[in-house]
Amino acid sequence: MRRIWLFLGVAALLFVMGGCSSQKPLVTAVPLEEMEADIEEEENIDPRYRADQRVVKEVLQENHYRKRGKKPTVLLVHKESRKLTVFRGTTPLKTYPVVLGRNPRNDKLRQGDMCTPEGIYKVVCKFPHAKWNKFILLNYPTTKNWLKFAEAKKRGKIPITADIGGEIGIHGTEDDLKNLTGENWTLGCVSLRNKHLDEIYPLIEDGSLVVIQRK
Repeated sequence: MRRIWLFLGVAALLFVMGGCSSQKPLVTAVPLEEMEADIEEEENIDPRYRADQRVVKEVLQENHYRKRGKKPTVLLVHKESRKLTVFRGTTPLKTYPVVLGRNPRNDKLRQGDMCTPEGIYKVVCKFPHAKWNKFILLNYPTTKNWLKFAEAKKRGKIPITADIGGEIGIHGTEDDLKNLTGENWTLGCVSLRNKHLDEIYPLIEDGSLVVIQRK
């Protein structure tokens, strides 16, 4: 009798293991302390990057980025100073000058307002572009963008017939001189010089985070 129960127990265990083998493992919640251990703060960082580093660290934690052995790439754009800094994890690698939409000061609310959107975005995909060298497509509009869009319509800030727009991203330029002189010429995208875009392009993956701040 004892052997029968032992046999049944082993059979049940094998059945459970076999039944789960084709399923993807469940992703469990990661304690904040463990995440912070993975995204370590560099000790010898340039003091000028301290504030940006804190922003990147918070964004990584909020979006549950935790990749052992591989630190995610994060792009942080400051609209006011027109700079883009590339981070690997929370380590700043390099800062580049950028130009923005023709209305560079305000947050994007609708198609045609020439504004560059503000917020946290993810890279949808990247691809060569015939006109602007390369294109890194962002997931604009996000839920937050839709909420701001609806509120703006409600308050009469934008026409009731307005469209929220799309196809916002980071790309190169067809005229390097425009970017060199700092002319804000895009319809809302972030533009770098082509040689700068070529440098950061290999670091970008689908799902990489892009943070666009006003200041």
